Amino acid sequence: MAWPSLLRIREYFSGQRVFWGGPSSRLHWLLPLGIEPSPPELRRGVDTLFVRDRWPEELEGVRVFWFALDTPPPVPASSCVHVLFGIDHCKEGKISPRDAYARQLNTMEIPDEPAWLSIWRKHFGVMDRHRRCQGEVLLFPGAGHPAKQWPLVQFFELAGWLQRIGHAVRFVLGPVEQERRVDIPGFSASFPGSLENLQEVLQSARFVVGNDSGPMHLAGMMGVPGLALFGPASDAQWGPIGLRTIALDLACRPCTQTGRISCSEARCLREMPQAMVREEVGKLLAE
Repeated sequence: MAWPSLLRIREYFSGQRVFWGGPSSRLHWLLPLGIEPSPPELRRGVDTLFVRDRWPEELEGVRVFWFALDTPPPVPASSCVHVLFGIDHCKEGKISPRDAYARQLNTMEIPDEPAWLSIWRKHFGVMDRHRRCQGEVLLFPGAGHPAKQWPLVQFFELAGWLQRIGHAVRFVLGPVEQERRVDIPGFSASFPGSLENLQEVLQSARFVVGNDSGPMHLAGMMGVPGLALFGPASDAQWGPIGLRTIALDLACRPCTQTGRISCSEARCLREMPQAMVREEVGKLLAE
């Protein structure tokens, strides 16, 4: 969600060095832009922000862009730090964090980059249509919260149906599913060990079906067609770019803007019928 804004910041400050202070696993998508890993002295300065009541000397003359959701970071106020919020409560879950970040950069007169998606795909590749037609259907049964997961048995039924109509199917499991020792009997499975590995797996996909999760966003940015299943969160707000989304029309959903989920029943995914998902997958196949 933040990548288009990071691209804009890099382009706007083209004459200066730009550093990344977030998780190193994301550097794979930032190094091609010329965004560098944060050197130790700058990282130490950022870390000390949490325990100081004024701007530290280590960050003197450094401008910091801080990507948040809806809660300001507990750091000293300064003209050197720009907190960008991904949640716009005034829009009641109708705007994605990607667009919320972009609007705030607009107010700072940091210009738009309308071709950001083409630039992403130029750097990280898109499989050609002919190869994709020969690829596998990838199923992603995991998600960051149990309430965002369509029941695993439903994924098994979907996989069996896809095989019966002639499609090769592969389950893709993340670290949480591996830690829980989720078993996938009777189907091929992949266990990407890094985000780069996940990207490689997606390069071979005909299309993807999965829960509201990070891999769905990556698939959409790579141009892989697919279907994302939504429960507690709003698909209008969190839907992956380029993918179809599906959700039950229940009065209780969506029940979160921020991804913080307190629902104890999650009927919105538990009761999503197999036929409803197959119908949407059929539309993908027809296209």
